[in-house]
Amino acid sequence: MIQGRRRRQMALTVLFGLLFSATTLVPPLLIRRLILWITDGAAASGSLTWIVALLLAVYLVRGVCRYYYGQFSHRVAYQVLDDLLVRVYRHLQTLSHRFYNQQRTGSLIARSINDIDAIEDFIAHGVPDLVMAVIIPLAMLGVLFTLSPWLTLIVIIPLPVAALVIYRFTGNIRAMWRRVRSGSAALIAQVQDSFAGVTEIKSFGQEAAQAQAIAMRSAEFRDASIAANKVSLLPAGIVEVTGGLGMLLAVWIGGRFALAGSMNVADLFVFVSYLGHIYQPFLKLADIGDVLHKAAASCERVFELLDVKPDIVNPSQPLTPTQPTWSIEFRHVSFSYNDEPVLHDLSFQVAPGEMVALVGATGAGKTTISRLVERFYDPQAGAVLVSGHDLRSLDLDFLRRNIAAVMQDVFLFHGTVRQNILFGRPTASEAELIAAAQAANAAEFIDQLPQGYDTIIGERGVRLSGGQKQRLSIARALLKDAPILILDEATSAVDVETEGLIQQAIARLTQQRTTLVIAHRLSTIRHADKILVLDHGRIVEMGAHEALLNQQGHYARMVRAQNVAEQWELRRELTAPAQAATQRNGHHPVDANVQTLSVVSGK
Repeated sequence: MIQGRRRRQMALTVLFGLLFSATTLVPPLLIRRLILWITDGAAASGSLTWIVALLLAVYLVRGVCRYYYGQFSHRVAYQVLDDLLVRVYRHLQTLSHRFYNQQRTGSLIARSINDIDAIEDFIAHGVPDLVMAVIIPLAMLGVLFTLSPWLTLIVIIPLPVAALVIYRFTGNIRAMWRRVRSGSAALIAQVQDSFAGVTEIKSFGQEAAQAQAIAMRSAEFRDASIAANKVSLLPAGIVEVTGGLGMLLAVWIGGRFALAGSMNVADLFVFVSYLGHIYQPFLKLADIGDVLHKAAASCERVFELLDVKPDIVNPSQPLTPTQPTWSIEFRHVSFSYNDEPVLHDLSFQVAPGEMVALVGATGAGKTTISRLVERFYDPQAGAVLVSGHDLRSLDLDFLRRNIAAVMQDVFLFHGTVRQNILFGRPTASEAELIAAAQAANAAEFIDQLPQGYDTIIGERGVRLSGGQKQRLSIARALLKDAPILILDEATSAVDVETEGLIQQAIARLTQQRTTLVIAHRLSTIRHADKILVLDHGRIVEMGAHEALLNQQGHYARMVRAQNVAEQWELRRELTAPAQAATQRNGHHPVDANVQTLSVVSGK
């Protein structure tokens, strides 16, 4: 975790920390010397000046050392924080969709930020303080032992007792703090879910229920934190009592020695002064234990994440074709997500520049096919090929750089319109950016935004309509200019006028590209070169639109069912004004329904 230059900086941290703490040894010894001079009658004004000058020097050194101790310790800590956070994020990017499907976003955020922050706190304060908490008391005890071995042995009697009690009562602190960190992650995940689903929460009137769920999760986190703190704070209290007992013994026994003349007052002063400092590092050591257990629990969680092996990895010798043809082929592909088969021995080809549509009921495997083409998953059997090469042999960056996707559920980043379009190709020029927006039929509404291309669109593009977001997605794909296009049609939830604009943009986007279309509105794929009809992960029909209609099979039934659904929607649109008119004229609304149905059915 700490390497190279950072190790040297940590060594400097410890060095300045030791120098800072070592200056604590000097003032009591200087004052002891002054007391001895006074009691011996050897003190003079020059001696006092010399003592004062040395004390000034000591406190100047103390101030400089404290500054550099804090600076180097936090510099190393923040560098490690930065390194670890970036390392975790980059590792998370390598993990497959299968991993993310099993995780909560809020929990990953907690591990990526909160747990790493706890590790930073330990590096900044725990490591150097731990070193000083061991070395400085030993140095002070060494000085005291030279002054009075017997008194030194007496005053440290409480220390082993305190250590035994601390060990006895704090053995399970790490497990308790691990539960706290897990509870924190669960709370963050639930809050994040609530923010993401705020529309649904309000629509279903579930504000109170969600608030109660958050309150329950927060109470669990609160109780776990209180329980952990209850045990974690025991060492500090024990050390305080131990330090008091040591001071009591020093005053009682040392005072008796001084009264008996076997110990001078100057040495007793040093004992009393040092004992306050000897037990302070042990008190700090108790506090460090709390930080250490928090950091250890967080460290376990972070490295558990780093230990997750990615399912999808670059081959050891990745292939980058020099003259790719951009064909797509599924060769006897079988696939399942969680031991539940989704695709069964699937085989088909998409020729270069060809448009192939995938149709079928929900769960037929359409989206799974698109995810396999982008190698978000690998099939359990068979192979997916691009340009005649198994995807598992191709360079991942090469593959994904040459595929553009326009999905139904458009994801836009919080930022400007410009930033979201340029996400397709960050190096594109302004002219290319505008050309892509125009080709996507997005330029007109962009120009009407308050700051045009520099307008902030909000998280997930919340300030835009569905059609506007879709056109930005198309502009992003146009700008990427990839030879393979995956299109999850997204015109089903927009009005007729917007649908027309999107269809025009899609027509420009699919020109001269190898295109895989996941079709929802069958009317939009009439001109596809080939249509694959899927049913429970198998291809049951394949051919052009007219040929499939003539077969009177699955596809023909789907078209008829969708036509009926569209007629039903039209009937509803016609029924509403007809009902209003008949009610105004005093007629029964059922008559209007019958008349409208006759119009739609052509009777």
